[in-house]
Amino acid sequence: MSRRRPLGALALLLVVAACGAKEPPSPPLFARVVAVLPFETAPGADKGEKRGEAKGGDLVTAQVYRYLSQQTTYRIIPDVTVVDTLATPELRRAIGQRERAALLGKATGADGVLFGRVDRFDQRVGTAYGASEPASVKFRISLVGVASGDVVWEGEFDETQESLSANFFDWWMFWESGPRWLSASELAGLGVDRLLDDCRNSLTPEPAETD
Repeated sequence: MSRRRPLGALALLLVVAACGAKEPPSPPLFARVVAVLPFETAPGADKGEKRGEAKGGDLVTAQVYRYLSQQTTYRIIPDVTVVDTLATPELRRAIGQRERAALLGKATGADGVLFGRVDRFDQRVGTAYGASEPASVKFRISLVGVASGDVVWEGEFDETQESLSANFFDWWMFWESGPRWLSASELAGLGVDRLLDDCRNSLTPEPAETD
């Protein structure tokens, strides 16, 4: 089950002063410059993780970058720039993800910063066509508007893949992945796509009516 909840979407829009003629609405924050704060991994979230494997938070962060890299309407702050900025004294002193995200945005010139936490990242046991235990993931994504420092959107993804026969009736997962057992990273990727699609749709202003 995935849940998405817009929070104060209008906070993302620039106010355009109207002086006689109507002007087109400003683009949403999400369509300009975005940075990604590496996702946190809750203690014990990585069930089935093998030694040397990336943490769930790192894998979800990678899926967020994948999603963003496929878009063409905004600029992404490079991950190397994010890592270097997080090492500065001011960012290291920040308390909590929201504060750290807002400071990261200001330091890098981003309009918005995506951040989140992975609470469950259970690996599939078996192969794509013969698994004894399915992948199961739960994570939250939030978007902070740098100008205000407020969280302006957040969503949660919480899914455990059902049997392949049941997967046929879970139409969105069947349509996007086909009749096979997903890895935890693949399942997380579907979740990232759904949440960030919702984020973009929620924060995109309606076209202005014309006379």
